[in-house]
Amino acid sequence: MRSVGILSRAAMHLQRRAFGASSQQLTDKYPFLISRISQPSPKRYALTFGKQTDNVPSRAIIGWLKPTNIDALAIDGQQIQPQDFAENTDFWPQVVKVLSKHAHEDPELQSQAAFFKNGWMNVVDNRNPPPPGRTGDAEDILGSVFVENKTIAPESFQANLAHRPVTRHGLFQLPRHLHKRLVDYLSLAESASL
Repeated sequence: MRSVGILSRAAMHLQRRAFGASSQQLTDKYPFLISRISQPSPKRYALTFGKQTDNVPSRAIIGWLKPTNIDALAIDGQQIQPQDFAENTDFWPQVVKVLSKHAHEDPELQSQAAFFKNGWMNVVDNRNPPPPGRTGDAEDILGSVFVENKTIAPESFQANLAHRPVTRHGLFQLPRHLHKRLVDYLSLAESASL
């Protein structure tokens, strides 16, 4: 899949304003790129957490946006809706690899495990966290990890097949540590494709 470049200057301005180019501007949202890629018809826009706009490997593309008007393009993760999004089936296995390898290291998950009895603990998508003591919607549960003696067992993550990368609540959001691990992993994938 070959990227033909980033969106128009106006769209780039919206993108920079909405996503923030520097880490101090990142609050609850994570930066992502929207790149125009050449496809047969209709034109589609690749959505990725990576830093490249050219030669983005398929496994690093979250999915594709299908805007009818460039000005109507979503400017943050909460505004991306399922009807405007086509999932890339090559992407999600990369997320599962990262979660399997690093979920036990995540400070947010570790703090939850400290109050959890032994067994399987849900890893909830931060885009729509459930109220305390409640189970989230199936589409908002990334998977589960095994907790024993208040500790997450390494490589115990089991993916939830009902999870959706985009719902009416927007684009998925991993805990910060896991998001950073995913971006690092995808950056390596992008570098390897050059």
